Amino acid sequence: MSQRNYIDFKLYLTRAADGNGACQVSLLPTPEVGETIIPITVPIEESPNANFLQLLAAKECTFGCLVALGKMLANCLLPEGTIRQRFLAAYDRAGTEGGVRLRLIIADHALKMWPWEYVYFDFLGGIDSKSMLGFLALNPRISLVRHEPLPLPHPAREKTSEDITEIRMAFASAQPINQPELQLGNDLAIIQGALKDFEVEGVHFTLDPVFTDATPDDLAYKLPKGTHIFHFAGHGIPETDKAVAGPHREGALLLVTNKTTREEAELHASDLAAILQNTGVRLAVLGACSSGERQERAPWDSIAGALMAREVPAIVAMQYEVIDASAEAFTRAFYSGLASGLSLDEAMSMGRRAMLRETSTDPDLAEIVDVEWGVPVLYSRLPDGQLFPERMQRASGAAEQFRKVISQQVTDIMNGQLTGVKVSLIKSGVSVEQVIGAIGKGGAATAIKATTIAPDANIKTTQTAKKVGAGGEMTGVEVDVL
Repeated sequence: MSQRNYIDFKLYLTRAADGNGACQVSLLPTPEVGETIIPITVPIEESPNANFLQLLAAKECTFGCLVALGKMLANCLLPEGTIRQRFLAAYDRAGTEGGVRLRLIIADHALKMWPWEYVYFDFLGGIDSKSMLGFLALNPRISLVRHEPLPLPHPAREKTSEDITEIRMAFASAQPINQPELQLGNDLAIIQGALKDFEVEGVHFTLDPVFTDATPDDLAYKLPKGTHIFHFAGHGIPETDKAVAGPHREGALLLVTNKTTREEAELHASDLAAILQNTGVRLAVLGACSSGERQERAPWDSIAGALMAREVPAIVAMQYEVIDASAEAFTRAFYSGLASGLSLDEAMSMGRRAMLRETSTDPDLAEIVDVEWGVPVLYSRLPDGQLFPERMQRASGAAEQFRKVISQQVTDIMNGQLTGVKVSLIKSGVSVEQVIGAIGKGGAATAIKATTIAPDANIKTTQTAKKVGAGGEMTGVEVDVL
């Protein structure tokens, strides 16, 4: 399998026409799916509970609260009837080697504020009441993508016959003196450590330039053309007092005026967007809290929204604050996936499940449940999730290793507690560790199956399970030829 092929499931959400519903949802035409003839209006009583939304933002959700909120989101996104039936059919049609991309095209600004990444839908049937398996964002066969509706052609990366050999990445961080202290050195060290000496099938990362205590001029004048990825670590704010093309306000990254005084300087979303567009950045990863937060007043008030409007192909932003340990886990897994040739959809899945493993707690033992895995938001208008089509022309052995792990179907781990994976880049290979809370009777879990491993290949895998039920099976590595 050269890549996981996704069926695009395009959902168009807007405010109910008469104002009496929670929202109105339509299934847009897709060859494998079809479309809805009449938009479906979801009753107001099925909209997300405001109290639950506040608890989620404060990260004070119990497991029951999070599931209840997730089911409300599912009622709005996949309402009973035609749309839900088409989704189930698409999931079955995609098969274990494929997936479904839930492409959320949200026209109403209020609906953009809802945390769609926490949708909970027990389409498997009979999921244990304390299992995480119903959260669609944690299913490796499902991708949630926010597609900003714009009067512009969809961006597409040009496919060439050449395999990309160098992924050029720029890093910027800033700690204004008046803002809460962040462990920004850790972010840079994690990326440097993950990418150091990494080379898989001739592909390597170049981390240059690196701006610490970044100023607006650093990004405006020193970010080189041809940069593939821009990663920012620091503070962000969802809106400022600067008016842009009307009475609304826009978000900003908080940089510094100079590296000595470190007084705060705002780099507004529209200015950042112009810089990244001019340098040809394909992906912006904004490790700033609130960088993905949306406001109702205007479409381009958030940082992510502004970048979409300026045709940056893909943005990963944070809709809430994210704790350091989870951000580190996401960074390692996400970049490992991209470097190895995974699509954006797959890399996001890797990152989320790595976050889950890092901070997950047993719902039976903890009152407050982990929600970090839903904080990252993927914005993209790319039609196929291929950020580096040059890289995906040739299947990467490392990418195949990743897929062997993340493709283990939740249906094979009967009512097991999904606990995620830990991924690291190592020279000429990858390190993957997966933990499963329980494997039920008849369940099976396999870390890697490989028919051939090259003599110089470096494969490391660890898999542990707390409990394997009668008839259950767990295999660490199966190799036919070594």
